[in-house]
Amino acid sequence: MKPYELFGVFVRAAGFLMGIYGLWELWGGLENVVENLLPTENGDQTSSFSYFADGVPALAAGVIIFFLADWIVRLAYRSARE
Repeated sequence: MKPYELFGVFVRAAGFLMGIYGLWELWGGLENVVENLLPTENGDQTSSFSYFADGVPALAAGVIIFFLADWIVRLAYRSARE
């Protein structure tokens, strides 16, 4: 495996993991919205905005990095590629 191919694998893995993290944060935000709608004795619920403020950009960046990995590899390895 050539170095730029291995770098492409790492870039795709990073994009995939960022996308999973973004989905996790969005899921936590949706869960928090439902918890805030239900009446509870605990009034210390955190804001759902923080989940969405982290989740949406992480998901977007992860998807962009994952699907544009070839372009990122070409930028990093201009002269090494065939």
